[in-house]
Amino acid sequence: MNNNKVKNCSFIVVILAMASVIFSVAANQVSGRLGFFGPFAAPLGVFYFPCIYVISDILSEVYGYRISRWVSWITSFVNIIFLGLVLGVISIIKPVPWCEDLNQALWDVNGTSFRVVVGSILGAVLAGWVNDIIFQKFKHKEGEKGFAKRKLLSSLAAEAVDTITFITIAFLGTMPFSPLSEGGSIYTSVCSLYVVQFLLKYSVEVITEPLAHLLAKKLKKLDPDAFEDRSNFNIFGFEKKQKTN
Repeated sequence: MNNNKVKNCSFIVVILAMASVIFSVAANQVSGRLGFFGPFAAPLGVFYFPCIYVISDILSEVYGYRISRWVSWITSFVNIIFLGLVLGVISIIKPVPWCEDLNQALWDVNGTSFRVVVGSILGAVLAGWVNDIIFQKFKHKEGEKGFAKRKLLSSLAAEAVDTITFITIAFLGTMPFSPLSEGGSIYTSVCSLYVVQFLLKYSVEVITEPLAHLLAKKLKKLDPDAFEDRSNFNIFGFEKKQKTN
């Protein structure tokens, strides 16, 4: 049943939105750095970004497509504003000479992360949309049953979209594409980043499924009538009002 009015929901939505923003900003700040996971390298944000989709799944399960989409856009807009504020100050204010090393370190974390942030925001928008659509289609078909199934299947597609978008924008051209490239290494090639990041991020999704399911159950008791079933999956989460005669 479609409803053009957002149903009442508890303050917990604000807390989940805040958590989504925190995980996203934290991931953006460290994803420009590669770390070793066993013998392979991957961006350090691989444990933070999946949490955004975990939160999205909880919101989709309890409140529906619209709320999940709105939280996703709020998260993206906060990152854009944050990046603008940081780059604005760094670009305008001249650093003091005796703190050039410190300023360069800060620039490495914030300034040179421009491609990282752009890639992560675009990846999150596209992957979050895919995640919400797939999740809601299974939810509409199966009802309250099958949370693990719809969560893991939607996350599988979302993490694939996110990984391809993020790694391509953030790292393509900064290192050899494949181990067979000149000077390439299986540990630090772009191809290895695609594979390792996807596996690590999806592993987080699988491990956190029981916790996400538990939280969703708890929230349903707090907001038992807040779910909004949808058949319109535009990327912004809005729905055109039906004309009445």
